[in-house]
Amino acid sequence: MGWKDTFGSSLWTVKQKAYLESLNLDTMFTPQIVVEGRTQCVGNQLGAVLHCIKSATRFAAPSFQGTFERPTPKSLQISLLGSLRSKVGNNDANIMITLYECGLVTDITTGENKGKMLVLRMTVVRKLEKLCSVKDITPKKTISGTVTFSLWDGFNSSKCGVALFVETGSHQICGSQNLELPEKL
Repeated sequence: MGWKDTFGSSLWTVKQKAYLESLNLDTMFTPQIVVEGRTQCVGNQLGAVLHCIKSATRFAAPSFQGTFERPTPKSLQISLLGSLRSKVGNNDANIMITLYECGLVTDITTGENKGKMLVLRMTVVRKLEKLCSVKDITPKKTISGTVTFSLWDGFNSSKCGVALFVETGSHQICGSQNLELPEKL
């Protein structure tokens, strides 16, 4: 409609297309919510969202500790050490790290909503990286790794956080953990 999503990314499109295939869907759409990589619904239909969440399998949350450094003004390095607390079977799984931001506001300059301000009441994933791959790992085995994110103009650590999740090759999410960033980073 003449307006470009400033938080969109080709990486998010690739991920959404992977869900399209794994969930046997005909069409990609927004707002879409995918729960646990196994079910999906329209994201603004609260009843459907709550049903998907309540129906999801429960996994023990991974248990990681993080250290955070700013090696340059435009980068954030995150080192993680911990364990999954759930067994990952014989299939490969990736431990993925996201850097997200809350409290975002966008001025809409074109299209039917031109001149309006969009206040996002959701968390926006700004960066996504793979920490490591694991296979047939016991719940207590120690895992470590480091990721470095390039940062955007206006990065404010007090509005951001880190989440990690364990994703199988079939896109099932089998555990997640949220990590707070230090206040002054």
